[in-house]
Amino acid sequence: MREKIELKGWLAASRNMKITCLGEYMDLGVCVQYQNLLNKFPQDQIFLSYVDQVCFLDGYVYNKEEFLCPEGFGQWQESFACSLRKDPASHFRRLRGAFCGYFYDKETGRVTAYTDHVSNKALYYYVDGDRWIVSDCVYYMVQVMHANSVAYHWNRKAAQYMLSYGYMLDDSTLVEEIHRLLPGCFITIGNGCAALERYYTISNQEQPMSEEEAVAKVDSAFREAVRREFEKDREYGYQHLADLSGGLDSRMVSWVAHDMGYVDQMNIAYSRSGYLDEKISRRIAYDLRHEYLFKQLDDIRWMYDVERIVRQNNGAALYSGITGGERLLRAINTDRFGIEHTGMIGDAVLSTFYQDRSFNYGKPQLGLHRYSERLAYDFDEAITKDCQNQEMFAIYTRGIMGAQSSYMIRQHYVETASPFMDVDFLDTVFSIPFTFRSGHRLYLRWIKEKYPKASDYGWEKWGGAKPRESHVIWRKVRTTEKLAEQAVCSLFHRKNRNSMNPVDAWYEGDMELQRYFASYYESHIGNPVFDEAIRKDISVMFHQGTVTEKCMALTVLAEANQYFV
Repeated sequence: MREKIELKGWLAASRNMKITCLGEYMDLGVCVQYQNLLNKFPQDQIFLSYVDQVCFLDGYVYNKEEFLCPEGFGQWQESFACSLRKDPASHFRRLRGAFCGYFYDKETGRVTAYTDHVSNKALYYYVDGDRWIVSDCVYYMVQVMHANSVAYHWNRKAAQYMLSYGYMLDDSTLVEEIHRLLPGCFITIGNGCAALERYYTISNQEQPMSEEEAVAKVDSAFREAVRREFEKDREYGYQHLADLSGGLDSRMVSWVAHDMGYVDQMNIAYSRSGYLDEKISRRIAYDLRHEYLFKQLDDIRWMYDVERIVRQNNGAALYSGITGGERLLRAINTDRFGIEHTGMIGDAVLSTFYQDRSFNYGKPQLGLHRYSERLAYDFDEAITKDCQNQEMFAIYTRGIMGAQSSYMIRQHYVETASPFMDVDFLDTVFSIPFTFRSGHRLYLRWIKEKYPKASDYGWEKWGGAKPRESHVIWRKVRTTEKLAEQAVCSLFHRKNRNSMNPVDAWYEGDMELQRYFASYYESHIGNPVFDEAIRKDISVMFHQGTVTEKCMALTVLAEANQYFV
């Protein structure tokens, strides 16, 4: 029996599409809408249905007051609709927050669907002539397509993305007819056509400045990003929910927020019990006198959640990527919290993905940041055409499309944000010369000069050595020890347990999990939607691969089982 999974989300469709399969819905005259929203910030949301328009926004907005205008009668919702109607691109560029939605102009019959600058709130769409669907939930969309006898097909390329990168590289989903609206974009649907427009692009165009100026700029922009996030919690009376680990990114979010007076924090952490992530985060939370909740992952129950996760994350990425994060959120009373404050891709933003300047600013290329090298796929280089250089390609793909895909899962319980992904912070940081950002040089100097006590705790990336330049020698010692341990494990054919999630070691010692993986594989590998080539690739990944590669294979199987049975 398939597990019952409640999905938070919404769907809007043209009026010639029946959506009764989803449950009770609203007939808005020109379109229909279903919603089961999280409703964390109801006064930020918009739902207007007037004679001339339908306007809907889900999520939250930091700068509502900037949109108040006489034409909107001084009301946020009406002012938003007036501004959007005048100039969509300019309107979205001005917005700050995490949002997605649509606008139906009854005079023109056009629909404008949108997502925020970095796709914190993901959006998907289907368009075929006078039939259209926009939604934040692919599962809803497929149900509606099936109920309306709309033909849809397996997307082989998306399956290949999943079996190599572990996430999508473009607007693909596992359903060929459904596309993701990429970050910083909106789509206009009308007269049987759909036109995409990008209103925001992250750029790493350097500007001349001293290193002292760079530190000051980073600190000012980061504090403003933190203020925006944590004030949104305060506006609605929520306690602050902040991730914490052995890394620097979540540490600096929680630390700077505390420094700014946001001390009512619940820090959450999850890893192998006794690992550095637990030890370091526990000590930081204790010293700051924050509430603290740790979930140990050693029971590996989260590895059974394949169908739950692929439904929650729209099949956008490897199901095991969030590890125990979803189970932790499912276990706590999330009514107390508004936003989960994360350090999402902070290291890649404030530092750099690459240490070579020429490569960083060189032509984008495929093949990097893959979860697996086992299968050799040749993807179209056109994927890279909209990215100005290699760093930006990595930020958009590995960062937003990959790592940040976990937000889709978290948003069934809380809203999400990272100060590192704040639009104005991104614009500030990527204007800083590469020389300052590379090798964590600026990151460590910022901490040293502005928050020196934050470096009193070890850094998991450095094997527990403190994040200070004076401790580089200790980092080298710890790195040598780690490499030696890996060599010993390899020599004696032992699984290495020295990591946050030693999944290979856990899997090897758990016959029940092995049986579950084997049973799931055998039950679904025969799905007729697979051609023999992709079936063989899935088989290779499952039978010859690491546990992570087995999870990639199960992700593809689960996604096919969701929509093609």
